[in-house]
Amino acid sequence: MSMKFKLLVFFAVIAIFGVIALYVHEFQWFQNYIKPQKMVLGSLLVGLAVGIMLAFRFQKKEKDLVDKIQIWTVCIVTSILPMPLLASLANRFFAEQKPHETPVEFWEEKAHLVGRSPTIYGFIEGNKKTEMGYFIFVIIDGELVRVKSKTPRFSNSVQGDTIVVPIKKGLFNVDYIEWQD
Repeated sequence: MSMKFKLLVFFAVIAIFGVIALYVHEFQWFQNYIKPQKMVLGSLLVGLAVGIMLAFRFQKKEKDLVDKIQIWTVCIVTSILPMPLLASLANRFFAEQKPHETPVEFWEEKAHLVGRSPTIYGFIEGNKKTEMGYFIFVIIDGELVRVKSKTPRFSNSVQGDTIVVPIKKGLFNVDYIEWQD
């Protein structure tokens, strides 16, 4: 193997770990999106189209069918994988500056443990069990939506109350709730 190929593989592995780290960080935002399905599906279709265009371009050099299939697979997979992440980042970074205080119907607020999950035998001794997060269920446009918060927001509210939440409209018209923690 040439040094150029080894460097290419090294940087590809670094890029894969970078994408994984960014996805892990972005999951907290995905949980506060309101109806993100269209954005995710659209980004996957864009990734597929980009992958197909790259595969057509690079497969022309190869004569062997196995090599062509490998090129197609690599081009499509590497184009599809980062697209939902990039769509989410673009949706948030190019969103409106100020959130709109939007009245919604409160359904429920539930506490949950944050951190390590219990094993099938219970919690591992020494694990921090007191750190809490909160799932807040609200009805927006007739649909029950679950969002996350680090702190309790509506502990005095009961089911059916009208509450106000800060909703931002993203670049791709996908709204999300942005708590000011």
